[in-house]
Amino acid sequence: MRGALVVLLLLSGVRCHGSVDQALLDEIMNNPHWSEEYVNTCNGDKIGGDPGMYCHIYRIFLYTVKVEVRSLEPFLIVLKEFIPIEYADSFLEEIKKEELHIQSTVDQNTGKNAPSVGRNANGTFLTHHRYPISSKIFNHIQQRFPSIDFRKAEQFQVLSYNSGGHYAPHNDYLQYVSEEVANRCPWYREGGNRLMTFLFVMQTADKGGGTVFPRIATSVQPSKGDAIVWLNLDAENGKLETSLHGACPIWEGTKTAATLWVRVRGNELLLPCANEKQFDIERLLYPSEKQLLLKRDWKCDNGCYAE
Repeated sequence: MRGALVVLLLLSGVRCHGSVDQALLDEIMNNPHWSEEYVNTCNGDKIGGDPGMYCHIYRIFLYTVKVEVRSLEPFLIVLKEFIPIEYADSFLEEIKKEELHIQSTVDQNTGKNAPSVGRNANGTFLTHHRYPISSKIFNHIQQRFPSIDFRKAEQFQVLSYNSGGHYAPHNDYLQYVSEEVANRCPWYREGGNRLMTFLFVMQTADKGGGTVFPRIATSVQPSKGDAIVWLNLDAENGKLETSLHGACPIWEGTKTAATLWVRVRGNELLLPCANEKQFDIERLLYPSEKQLLLKRDWKCDNGCYAE
């Protein structure tokens, strides 16, 4: 009876997309890395449902940036219409030239990549300036979100999720069994852990494909060109447990996104002083305070930029 009720809830909860394929649903529900709670949260974008959500628009130089603040603890924002559609389309065309591989995860015991049933996606890594369009997008991000030094970010990780694709909830913080194991990784040795995740969407699925944050019971269903940004470290450089997140299952179609994991070294200005217990969030929210803040901190009932 419980299983039938779960299926009924899931089928009725897919956000404005109708029913889902039963075989795909069974596959996800039988995956030990997914839970009923996680999938139900995936199936309802809570935009406007969070009483703490608000929005603002800032302009830096000639660039206008639309910001949805989804949460402050943990820090989670959505930059609406951030990547121009023509940039996303051009990047997609270049990605087609690349060989996308079945993705693995980092084994905390060895520091090496290993396969995982919690992840079903194809992808690759691209240097920031691999193509003219990837270089243009990288510069676009840096200019419009200047609080972060993206030169301290890992390469673009491009991921493509086809029907049935997913990445079960996890933390981007890299946790190793020892400092010795951690230092086997050049990125960790030179840049420290992952301070921030900057994820932008180039192609949205027909059904499913949002990003879920189970610890704050919310999900984000981005549009093409949107960027989702969150912190992975707490004020003591430990794992921020509440930033647990996952790539929701794709019920139909294909989702393609790119991620920049920003390392902590080189971004010390965000770090708290010795007598403080939080990051300089203001620097992230209002990077152009001395420029022109067009509209600040209005509450959102149905999404700040809903048509």
